[in-house]
Amino acid sequence: MKKFERLRHIRYFSHSLRTLPKQYSAADTNRLSLVHFCVQSLDILGCLPVDTDDEFICGTAGEDVYVNRGEIVEWIYGLGTVPTVRSADGGAAGGCVGGGFKGSNYLGPIMLNDDADNNNDDQSSHRHPYDHSHIAMTYVALCTLQSLGDDLSRIDKHAILSTLQGLQKQNGSFVALSPTSTEYDVADEVEAEDDCDLRFMYAAIAVWYILTSNDDDDDDENTTTNDYINIESATQYILSCKSYEGALGLTPGREGHGGSTFCGIASLYLLGVLDDVMSREELRGWKDELTYWCVMRQKSLMKKVVDDDGSSTTNKNDNNGYVVEEEEQPAGMVGRPNKKEDTCYSYWIGGTLHLLSSSHLMDGWALREYVLLCQSPYGGFGKVVGAMPDLLHSFYSMAWLTLSKENGCCENEEEADDDDDAVYESEVRSQVRESIGKLSKLDCALGMCAKRTR
Repeated sequence: MKKFERLRHIRYFSHSLRTLPKQYSAADTNRLSLVHFCVQSLDILGCLPVDTDDEFICGTAGEDVYVNRGEIVEWIYGLGTVPTVRSADGGAAGGCVGGGFKGSNYLGPIMLNDDADNNNDDQSSHRHPYDHSHIAMTYVALCTLQSLGDDLSRIDKHAILSTLQGLQKQNGSFVALSPTSTEYDVADEVEAEDDCDLRFMYAAIAVWYILTSNDDDDDDENTTTNDYINIESATQYILSCKSYEGALGLTPGREGHGGSTFCGIASLYLLGVLDDVMSREELRGWKDELTYWCVMRQKSLMKKVVDDDGSSTTNKNDNNGYVVEEEEQPAGMVGRPNKKEDTCYSYWIGGTLHLLSSSHLMDGWALREYVLLCQSPYGGFGKVVGAMPDLLHSFYSMAWLTLSKENGCCENEEEADDDDDAVYESEVRSQVRESIGKLSKLDCALGMCAKRTR
């Protein structure tokens, strides 16, 4: 097992906030999600204090951790799109379109030349036709702002929530992109199934949850939080994605997948209907099927047979049936059957088990060991052992590691022997246990530190 390299990870995420390798240029339209991965990871590592000062600065320029939170907050607010009012009454029933955030300032709120000359006060009508808000970018914007200590007081909550309502289709799913025109009707987009899967269902419900978690913030006395989305149809759409194995596919009829399963279960959790759904008579046994599917996504613990000459194999027959020594190998998670391990599924599937209060059923220490083996010497985590680090897999590896200290996931461990290797292994485990124990607690369903949620 490898030690947990906290300082290297801090350097990796803080450096990535300032500059990235050129390969990330292809993800420029989603730059906000990259900032989200860095900020959330630094928050998990305890580098962003809860109490913020006026300057919103963490650390000193030139140190390993230097985050000018004020600059990041202003940059995020600059990515907000201008909503267009759909109805004169401004009610909840589709009152606005286009409220939310885009992923980067690659385009910006560009004024059309012809409209700019008209000097019309309705600036929303001058917006560039491709200046869309995106439901996933709105989610990461809100999470990142909260992690940076912002109180969201500058957010136009009604515009975003009414935009969400307009994006929900009759079958309960959500369209990812918000239009710029009030003439758009989401009901016309019946063929756009790939843009209406459980990923955007989760993002929409998470946005709704964050903005409505405090009912006192609702200015409209005639509007309740449940008026903005149809909870029943959303629940039915999620259930329609259930595969024969018990997992959830991205859309109805698709193969069960670890990522979409988490999105569906976390959505039910945030909607407050998870326990009710699992107790329905027509779904009797589904929780057990789903739990079994998740647990079986952990690779089997293979035995490494070590010969006298130091060579090793995982097949006893290659050693003429004579076993000198057996060592358990780390067991990672796969996203679906017959695939290879991937560190991000440690969170997707481990998080699903956490929400089902069943994470104690997996081999937590074996999964910890696999994730730690994917640490990079530069900091961060790779997708698999030996891979270069990337921000997505690094964040979800961090998220899983902090989850692993809860719900008895890693309580069971064997006592070490007295030989030198076993003593060293015990010392490494102690370091891992202590380091992970200091990580900030995660709100699993929202994917951000629990200390930031209200």
